[in-house]
Amino acid sequence: MHALRAFLGMLCAVTLLTAGCAAAGAADAEAPAASGESPAAANLNLDAPLVTCDALPEAWQMGFAVLPEPELAEPERGRPFTDAVFGTCVMRVSDRAQDLAPGDGSLGIKNEYARVQSFNSDGRYLVLRGTDATWYLYEGASLRPAGQLPLGTDPRWDAVDPLRLYYFEETRLMAYRIDSGEATLVHEFAEDFPGRSLAAVWWRYEGSPSLDGRTWGLMAEDENFITTHLLVYDLETDAVVASRPFSPLPDTDVDSVSISPSGEYFLVFMENVCEQGRLGSPEAPCGVLVFDRGLAAGRGVLRSASHGDLTFDAAGREVWVYQDNDTDYLSMLDLASGEITPLWPIDFSHSSLGIHISGRALAAPGWALVSVFDGQPGSSTWMDDQVFAMELKPDGRIVRLAQHHSVVDENQEHDYWAEPHASVNADFTRVLFTSNWGRSGTGEIDTYMIFLPEGWLTALP
Repeated sequence: MHALRAFLGMLCAVTLLTAGCAAAGAADAEAPAASGESPAAANLNLDAPLVTCDALPEAWQMGFAVLPEPELAEPERGRPFTDAVFGTCVMRVSDRAQDLAPGDGSLGIKNEYARVQSFNSDGRYLVLRGTDATWYLYEGASLRPAGQLPLGTDPRWDAVDPLRLYYFEETRLMAYRIDSGEATLVHEFAEDFPGRSLAAVWWRYEGSPSLDGRTWGLMAEDENFITTHLLVYDLETDAVVASRPFSPLPDTDVDSVSISPSGEYFLVFMENVCEQGRLGSPEAPCGVLVFDRGLAAGRGVLRSASHGDLTFDAAGREVWVYQDNDTDYLSMLDLASGEITPLWPIDFSHSSLGIHISGRALAAPGWALVSVFDGQPGSSTWMDDQVFAMELKPDGRIVRLAQHHSVVDENQEHDYWAEPHASVNADFTRVLFTSNWGRSGTGEIDTYMIFLPEGWLTALP
């Protein structure tokens, strides 16, 4: 599903006028501590004021007209501007020319991925990714860069402690404090599999813990990076509470795994697609499989694993919101019943479209964030080259938020990093996306933020 990202990750393991925008400010078990205090820890301002943007669209754009994409000069970092089409307030957060550490060969800085929460538990800090799999801390309050973080793979914020991050190092789960720069060992998973030679225990880039941070759905890989086990880890008790041997079919493997926000459902996303008319099973895995938390019962739910994310619908059901490759719809799958609800059709008649979905606004149930890109400037359909909010019910509301101005040519390797991969914070008041601002093929990217007012979703017409 994300072969290029996985491949690159393994190689790395990878003047504009403001209009009505106002910003307050410029732009465990013991293990050896990180060597020295990180630049991020040294530069961190724990009392930084919160950047706000008071501008609101005169009217939310909720129609389906094909609207022009104006040519705009690349914005300056830290200077809010109004999206010329949709009226929202946007700001460039990173500066690839200034924020990268000496020796970092990255060509730019991005929000990691649509399915990953960049913001910490109180929203005052965020982690962004250099294209060479380096990590950078920004103050979510002032949006000031604090410096590079010495993290390993797949950093995720603690659900409660706003200064604590977790990451993986081979078979180890590590913790890192951004205030002290101290790294500690949380759990060594190799000890849970005596006699086995494991290369990694992780969720392979795209997973996240449960909403309360306690339950982690992971996969164990052998020395050839082939999946051997599925496992559920309880952070509170520091124990593997469920484990199951797992054997992909020949010449296939697991793309990624994750636990649902409640911690009740374990999802396995396979690289291989099921044959028409059938779903996968634990014995013959393909497409998407769902297990219970104890990994005892598993069932196939979708024929193919495509871009999507886990979240809650308005009724509180846990759903997988995804691009349905069989129907060309944006759809959602009820994890409990397996029921599929089509939401909106995708128009591929003009060009191929790349679509990513973020369900990270878990404090705003009933909504997901969608970003769409193609390989050419200008728009042919209403959703081209945009970031929009999608209500999770049939004929639900669509709120179009901004144009990302990123041109992504699938034949240009550098352009993978320019895919917007828009992600949303917990209460849907801040949205991050990546853009090359029309510089296809250069690898030169930066992270942008859309500001949205508190309670805006409940005030929509």
